[in-house]
Amino acid sequence: MSKKRVCWITSTAFLDTDIYILPLLTDKFDISWKIVKRSSTKLEYADKIEELKNKADVEVVTIGAKYSSPESFSALRKMFKAVKKQKFDLVYTAMGDFPYFVPLLHSAVNTDKAIVAIHNVHVPQGGVNYRLIKKYNRYTISRFKHFHAFSESQYKALKEVSNGKDALYAPFILKSYGTTDKKRTDSRITFMNFGNIRPYKRLDVLIEAAERVQQQTDVPFRVIIAGDCPDWNKYGALIKHPEIFDIRIGRVENDDIPALFNESDYFVAPYQDIAQSGSAIVAINYDKPIIASDLEAFREYIKDGKTGYLIKPADVSSLEQAMLTAISSYPDGYGETVARLQQMKQDKFCDEAIAQRYSDYFDKIIQG
Repeated sequence: MSKKRVCWITSTAFLDTDIYILPLLTDKFDISWKIVKRSSTKLEYADKIEELKNKADVEVVTIGAKYSSPESFSALRKMFKAVKKQKFDLVYTAMGDFPYFVPLLHSAVNTDKAIVAIHNVHVPQGGVNYRLIKKYNRYTISRFKHFHAFSESQYKALKEVSNGKDALYAPFILKSYGTTDKKRTDSRITFMNFGNIRPYKRLDVLIEAAERVQQQTDVPFRVIIAGDCPDWNKYGALIKHPEIFDIRIGRVENDDIPALFNESDYFVAPYQDIAQSGSAIVAINYDKPIIASDLEAFREYIKDGKTGYLIKPADVSSLEQAMLTAISSYPDGYGETVARLQQMKQDKFCDEAIAQRYSDYFDKIIQG
Protein backbone atom coordinates (compact mmCIF):
# COMPACT_ATOMS: atom_id res chain seq x y z
CA MET A 1 0.00 0.00 0.00
CA SER A 2 1.41 3.41 -0.98
CA LYS A 3 1.94 6.04 1.65
CA LYS A 4 -0.63 8.81 2.02
CA ARG A 5 0.63 12.16 0.78
CA VAL A 6 0.90 14.93 3.38
CA CYS A 7 1.77 18.55 2.70
CA TRP A 8 3.39 19.94 5.84
CA ILE A 9 3.85 23.73 5.88
CA THR A 10 6.10 25.32 8.50
CA SER A 11 6.74 28.97 9.18
CA THR A 12 10.30 29.48 10.44
CA ALA A 13 8.75 30.72 13.71
CA PHE A 14 7.73 27.09 14.33
CA LEU A 15 10.79 25.29 12.98
CA ASP A 16 11.91 24.43 16.50
CA THR A 17 8.65 22.50 16.92
CA ASP A 18 8.34 20.73 13.57
CA ILE A 19 12.00 19.84 13.06
CA TYR A 20 11.77 17.26 15.85
CA ILE A 21 8.44 15.58 15.10
CA LEU A 22 8.47 15.48 11.29
CA PRO A 23 11.34 12.96 10.95
CA LEU A 24 9.40 10.52 13.15
CA LEU A 25 6.52 10.44 10.64
CA THR A 26 8.32 10.03 7.32
CA ASP A 27 8.24 6.23 7.45
CA LYS A 28 4.44 6.30 7.62
CA PHE A 29 3.62 9.26 5.34
CA ASP A 30 4.97 10.68 2.07
CA ILE A 31 5.65 14.21 3.30
CA SER A 32 6.18 17.29 1.15
CA TRP A 33 7.64 19.85 3.57
CA LYS A 34 7.39 23.52 2.70
CA ILE A 35 9.34 25.89 4.95
CA VAL A 36 8.14 29.49 4.73
CA LYS A 37 11.00 31.90 5.36
CA ARG A 38 11.11 35.69 5.31
CA SER A 39 13.87 37.16 3.16
CA SER A 40 15.09 39.13 6.17
CA THR A 41 15.79 36.09 8.37
CA LYS A 42 18.40 33.37 8.48
CA LEU A 43 17.30 29.78 8.03
CA GLU A 44 18.15 27.91 11.22
CA TYR A 45 18.57 24.13 11.58
CA ALA A 46 20.15 24.00 8.12
CA ASP A 47 22.00 20.76 8.89
CA LYS A 48 18.89 18.99 10.17
CA ILE A 49 16.87 20.22 7.19
CA GLU A 50 19.52 18.91 4.80
CA GLU A 51 19.41 15.49 6.48
CA LEU A 52 15.63 15.39 6.10
CA LYS A 53 15.90 15.75 2.34
CA ASN A 54 16.64 12.02 2.29
CA LYS A 55 13.24 11.31 3.85
CA ALA A 56 10.94 14.08 2.61
CA ASP A 57 10.48 16.43 -0.30
CA VAL A 58 11.79 19.70 1.18
CA GLU A 59 11.22 23.16 -0.31
CA VAL A 60 12.16 26.52 1.21
CA VAL A 61 9.64 29.18 0.18
CA THR A 62 11.04 32.69 0.58
CA ILE A 63 8.54 35.50 1.12
CA GLY A 64 9.11 39.23 1.67
CA ALA A 65 11.06 40.85 4.47
CA LYS A 66 7.79 41.47 6.35
CA TYR A 67 4.78 39.17 6.62
CA SER A 68 2.49 42.04 5.59
CA SER A 69 4.41 43.03 2.45
CA PRO A 70 3.01 42.64 -1.08
CA GLU A 71 5.96 40.32 -1.81
CA SER A 72 4.83 38.01 0.99
CA PHE A 73 1.28 37.95 -0.32
CA SER A 74 2.45 37.05 -3.84
CA ALA A 75 4.84 34.32 -2.66
CA LEU A 76 2.26 32.73 -0.37
CA ARG A 77 -0.45 32.84 -3.03
CA LYS A 78 1.88 31.13 -5.49
CA MET A 79 2.75 28.44 -2.93
CA PHE A 80 -0.87 27.72 -2.05
CA LYS A 81 -1.88 27.53 -5.71
CA ALA A 82 0.75 24.80 -6.12
CA VAL A 83 -0.51 23.02 -3.00
CA LYS A 84 -4.07 23.09 -4.35
CA LYS A 85 -3.01 21.59 -7.70
CA GLN A 86 -1.16 18.69 -6.07
CA LYS A 87 -4.27 17.43 -4.23
CA PHE A 88 -2.59 16.06 -1.13
CA ASP A 89 -4.38 13.59 1.11
CA LEU A 90 -3.80 15.94 4.05
CA VAL A 91 -2.40 19.40 4.76
CA TYR A 92 -0.86 20.09 8.16
CA THR A 93 0.31 23.51 9.25
CA ALA A 94 0.20 26.00 12.12
CA MET A 95 -1.59 29.31 12.42
CA GLY A 96 0.92 32.08 11.85
CA ASP A 97 2.37 34.68 9.51
CA PHE A 98 -0.33 37.31 10.05
CA PRO A 99 -2.13 38.63 8.04
CA TYR A 100 -2.13 36.61 4.79
CA PHE A 101 -1.25 33.03 5.67
CA VAL A 102 -4.54 31.73 7.09
CA PRO A 103 -6.90 33.39 4.54
CA LEU A 104 -4.79 32.07 1.65
CA LEU A 105 -4.60 28.64 3.26
CA HIS A 106 -8.38 28.57 3.60
CA SER A 107 -8.84 29.50 -0.06
CA ALA A 108 -6.54 26.69 -1.24
CA VAL A 109 -7.31 23.59 0.83
CA ASN A 110 -10.20 21.27 1.53
CA THR A 111 -10.94 22.03 5.18
CA ASP A 112 -12.13 18.44 5.66
CA LYS A 113 -8.51 17.36 5.00
CA ALA A 114 -6.57 20.09 6.77
CA ILE A 115 -5.21 20.39 10.31
CA VAL A 116 -4.23 23.74 11.80
CA ALA A 117 -2.06 23.78 14.90
CA ILE A 118 -2.61 26.74 17.21
CA HIS A 119 0.26 27.38 19.58
CA ASN A 120 -1.49 30.06 21.66
CA VAL A 121 -5.23 29.51 21.78
CA HIS A 122 -5.21 31.82 24.77
CA VAL A 123 -3.25 34.89 23.66
CA PRO A 124 -1.20 36.31 26.56
CA GLN A 125 -1.99 39.91 27.45
CA GLY A 126 1.08 42.02 26.82
CA GLY A 127 2.12 39.89 23.87
CA VAL A 128 2.99 41.41 20.49
CA ASN A 129 -0.13 42.51 18.55
CA TYR A 130 -2.37 41.11 21.28
CA ARG A 131 -5.72 42.33 19.90
CA LEU A 132 -4.95 41.51 16.27
CA ILE A 133 -3.77 37.99 17.09
CA LYS A 134 -6.93 37.36 19.14
CA LYS A 135 -8.99 38.25 16.07
CA TYR A 136 -6.72 36.11 13.87
CA ASN A 137 -7.32 33.18 16.26
CA ARG A 138 -11.08 33.62 16.08
CA TYR A 139 -10.98 33.86 12.30
CA THR A 140 -8.88 30.68 12.03
CA ILE A 141 -11.12 28.69 14.36
CA SER A 142 -14.22 29.80 12.48
CA ARG A 143 -12.83 28.71 9.10
CA PHE A 144 -11.31 25.30 9.85
CA LYS A 145 -12.58 22.00 11.27
CA HIS A 146 -9.53 20.15 12.63
CA PHE A 147 -6.93 21.54 15.03
CA HIS A 148 -3.89 20.65 17.10
CA ALA A 149 -3.00 21.95 20.56
CA PHE A 150 0.36 21.33 22.22
CA SER A 151 -0.68 21.33 25.88
CA GLU A 152 -3.60 20.06 27.91
CA SER A 153 -4.55 23.59 28.95
CA GLN A 154 -4.56 24.86 25.36
CA TYR A 155 -6.49 21.79 24.21
CA LYS A 156 -9.16 22.55 26.81
CA ALA A 157 -9.24 26.22 25.76
CA LEU A 158 -9.51 25.23 22.10
CA LYS A 159 -12.45 22.95 22.78
CA GLU A 160 -14.20 25.75 24.64
CA VAL A 161 -13.73 28.53 22.09
CA SER A 162 -14.42 26.29 19.09
CA ASN A 163 -17.64 24.85 20.52
CA GLY A 164 -16.15 21.36 20.64
CA LYS A 165 -14.58 21.16 17.17
CA ASP A 166 -12.33 18.22 16.41
CA ALA A 167 -8.82 18.55 17.85
CA LEU A 168 -5.64 16.65 18.61
CA TYR A 169 -3.67 17.05 21.80
CA ALA A 170 -0.05 16.04 21.31
CA PRO A 171 2.72 17.76 23.29
CA PHE A 172 5.95 19.16 21.92
CA ILE A 173 8.83 16.84 21.29
CA LEU A 174 11.35 18.08 23.83
CA LYS A 175 13.64 20.66 22.29
CA SER A 176 17.29 19.75 22.55
CA TYR A 177 19.95 22.13 21.36
CA GLY A 178 22.74 19.65 21.98
CA THR A 179 25.29 19.43 24.76
CA THR A 180 28.28 21.49 25.81
CA ASP A 181 31.88 20.69 26.64
CA LYS A 182 32.20 23.81 28.78
CA LYS A 183 32.73 23.19 32.48
CA ARG A 184 30.66 25.09 35.01
CA THR A 185 32.97 27.48 36.83
CA ASP A 186 30.55 29.33 39.14
CA SER A 187 29.46 27.20 42.11
CA ARG A 188 26.70 29.57 43.26
CA ILE A 189 23.12 28.31 43.03
CA THR A 190 21.88 29.95 39.86
CA PHE A 191 18.41 31.09 38.84
CA MET A 192 17.96 31.80 35.15
CA ASN A 193 15.49 33.52 32.85
CA PHE A 194 16.01 33.40 29.10
CA GLY A 195 14.12 34.16 25.94
CA ASN A 196 12.62 37.28 24.41
CA ILE A 197 11.83 39.67 27.26
CA ARG A 198 8.23 40.90 27.03
CA PRO A 199 6.08 42.84 29.54
CA TYR A 200 3.81 39.90 30.38
CA LYS A 201 6.81 37.81 31.43
CA ARG A 202 7.40 40.22 34.35
CA LEU A 203 11.14 40.24 34.56
CA ASP A 204 10.76 43.10 37.03
CA VAL A 205 9.29 40.61 39.52
CA LEU A 206 12.37 38.38 39.26
CA ILE A 207 14.75 41.30 39.74
CA GLU A 208 12.90 42.69 42.77
CA ALA A 209 12.54 39.25 44.35
CA ALA A 210 16.26 38.57 43.91
CA GLU A 211 17.08 41.92 45.53
CA ARG A 212 14.97 40.93 48.55
CA VAL A 213 16.52 37.47 48.76
CA GLN A 214 19.97 39.04 48.75
CA GLN A 215 19.07 40.79 52.00
CA GLN A 216 17.91 37.61 53.71
CA THR A 217 20.53 34.95 53.06
CA ASP A 218 24.27 34.56 53.38
CA VAL A 219 24.27 31.76 50.82
CA PRO A 220 25.84 32.96 47.56
CA PHE A 221 23.51 32.89 44.55
CA ARG A 222 23.17 34.58 41.19
CA VAL A 223 20.52 35.35 38.58
CA ILE A 224 21.23 34.99 34.85
CA ILE A 225 19.05 37.12 32.58
CA ALA A 226 19.59 36.28 28.92
CA GLY A 227 17.50 37.43 26.01
CA ASP A 228 16.53 40.17 23.61
CA CYS A 229 14.98 43.24 25.24
CA PRO A 230 14.14 46.47 23.39
CA ASP A 231 13.66 48.44 26.63
CA TRP A 232 16.27 47.04 29.01
CA ASN A 233 16.86 50.37 30.77
CA LYS A 234 13.62 50.18 32.72
CA TYR A 235 14.60 46.75 34.07
CA GLY A 236 18.24 47.64 34.63
CA ALA A 237 17.18 50.55 36.82
CA LEU A 238 15.70 48.05 39.32
CA ILE A 239 19.08 46.40 39.97
CA LYS A 240 20.71 47.63 43.20
CA HIS A 241 23.19 44.77 43.71
CA PRO A 242 24.73 44.04 40.29
CA GLU A 243 27.07 41.44 41.79
CA ILE A 244 24.23 38.90 42.02
CA PHE A 245 23.14 39.40 38.40
CA ASP A 246 24.66 38.07 35.18
CA ILE A 247 23.09 40.16 32.43
CA ARG A 248 23.28 39.00 28.79
CA ILE A 249 20.96 41.21 26.76
CA GLY A 250 20.72 40.20 23.13
CA ARG A 251 19.48 37.30 21.07
CA VAL A 252 20.29 33.91 22.57
CA GLU A 253 21.67 31.81 19.76
CA ASN A 254 20.72 28.14 19.63
CA ASP A 255 24.36 27.10 19.98
CA ASP A 256 24.59 29.01 23.28
CA ILE A 257 21.60 27.33 24.92
CA PRO A 258 23.32 24.12 26.19
CA ALA A 259 26.01 26.12 28.01
CA LEU A 260 23.40 28.49 29.41
CA PHE A 261 21.45 25.66 31.02
CA ASN A 262 24.65 23.96 32.17
CA GLU A 263 25.40 27.10 34.19
CA SER A 264 21.93 27.18 35.77
CA ASP A 265 19.98 25.31 38.44
CA TYR A 266 16.45 26.75 38.10
CA PHE A 267 14.50 28.29 35.25
CA VAL A 268 12.33 31.12 36.60
CA ALA A 269 9.13 32.39 34.92
CA PRO A 270 7.05 34.76 37.11
CA TYR A 271 4.64 35.54 34.24
CA GLN A 272 1.39 37.43 34.71
CA ASP A 273 -0.17 35.48 31.84
CA ILE A 274 0.88 32.72 29.43
CA ALA A 275 -0.61 30.25 26.98
CA GLN A 276 2.40 27.95 26.98
CA SER A 277 6.11 28.41 27.40
CA GLY A 278 8.60 27.07 24.89
CA SER A 279 11.41 28.06 27.26
CA ALA A 280 9.92 25.84 29.97
CA ILE A 281 9.95 22.89 27.56
CA VAL A 282 13.64 23.50 26.93
CA ALA A 283 14.26 23.64 30.69
CA ILE A 284 12.57 20.26 31.12
CA ASN A 285 14.73 18.80 28.38
CA TYR A 286 17.84 19.90 30.29
CA ASP A 287 16.48 18.57 33.62
CA LYS A 288 16.18 22.01 35.20
CA PRO A 289 13.39 22.51 37.74
CA ILE A 290 11.12 25.47 37.11
CA ILE A 291 9.87 28.19 39.43
CA ALA A 292 6.83 29.64 37.69
CA SER A 293 3.50 31.35 38.15
CA ASP A 294 0.58 29.20 39.21
CA LEU A 295 -1.08 29.29 35.80
CA GLU A 296 -2.68 26.35 34.01
CA ALA A 297 0.07 26.26 31.39
CA PHE A 298 2.69 25.61 34.07
CA ARG A 299 0.62 23.36 36.36
CA GLU A 300 0.74 20.77 33.61
CA TYR A 301 4.50 20.35 34.18
CA ILE A 302 5.15 21.56 37.71
CA LYS A 303 4.02 19.80 40.87
CA ASP A 304 4.61 22.36 43.58
CA GLY A 305 7.41 21.32 45.90
CA LYS A 306 7.97 18.13 43.88
CA THR A 307 9.24 18.96 40.38
CA GLY A 308 9.54 22.71 40.91
CA TYR A 309 7.72 25.57 42.62
CA LEU A 310 4.50 27.41 41.79
CA ILE A 311 4.09 31.02 42.91
CA LYS A 312 1.32 33.59 42.80
CA PRO A 313 1.40 35.07 39.30
CA ALA A 314 3.74 38.05 39.03
CA ASP A 315 4.06 38.28 42.81
CA VAL A 316 7.39 39.45 44.26
CA SER A 317 6.84 38.09 47.78
CA SER A 318 5.75 34.67 46.53
CA LEU A 319 8.78 34.38 44.25
CA GLU A 320 11.05 35.57 47.04
CA GLN A 321 9.85 32.76 49.31
CA ALA A 322 10.23 30.15 46.56
CA MET A 323 13.80 31.26 45.88
CA LEU A 324 14.64 31.17 49.59
CA THR A 325 13.18 27.65 49.83
CA ALA A 326 15.21 26.54 46.82
CA ILE A 327 18.38 27.98 48.34
CA SER A 328 17.81 26.44 51.77
CA SER A 329 17.19 22.96 50.33
CA TYR A 330 20.24 23.01 48.04
CA PRO A 331 21.90 20.65 47.16
CA ASP A 332 20.20 17.56 48.68
CA GLY A 333 16.61 18.67 48.11
CA TYR A 334 17.56 19.90 44.68
CA GLY A 335 18.81 16.47 43.64
CA GLU A 336 15.50 14.92 44.70
CA THR A 337 13.57 17.54 42.70
CA VAL A 338 15.64 16.81 39.60
CA ALA A 339 15.02 13.07 39.96
CA ARG A 340 11.25 13.61 40.09
CA LEU A 341 11.44 15.97 37.11
CA GLN A 342 13.31 13.35 35.10
CA GLN A 343 10.62 10.79 35.85
CA MET A 344 7.89 13.21 34.73
CA LYS A 345 9.83 13.89 31.54
CA GLN A 346 10.08 10.18 30.80
CA ASP A 347 6.36 9.65 31.42
CA LYS A 348 5.02 12.64 29.50
CA PHE A 349 7.43 13.27 26.64
CA CYS A 350 8.12 9.88 25.06
CA ASP A 351 8.96 10.62 21.40
CA GLU A 352 7.39 7.44 20.05
CA ALA A 353 4.12 7.98 21.93
CA ILE A 354 3.84 11.58 20.70
CA ALA A 355 4.54 10.53 17.11
CA GLN A 356 1.82 7.88 17.38
CA ARG A 357 -0.71 10.53 18.38
CA TYR A 358 0.09 12.51 15.24
CA SER A 359 -0.05 9.38 13.08
CA ASP A 360 -3.40 8.24 14.46
CA TYR A 361 -4.94 11.69 14.01
CA PHE A 362 -3.62 12.02 10.46
CA ASP A 363 -5.09 8.62 9.60
CA LYS A 364 -8.42 9.59 11.12
CA ILE A 365 -8.69 12.79 9.04
CA ILE A 366 -7.48 11.16 5.82
CA GLN A 367 -9.94 8.30 6.14
CA GLY A 368 -12.74 10.76 6.84
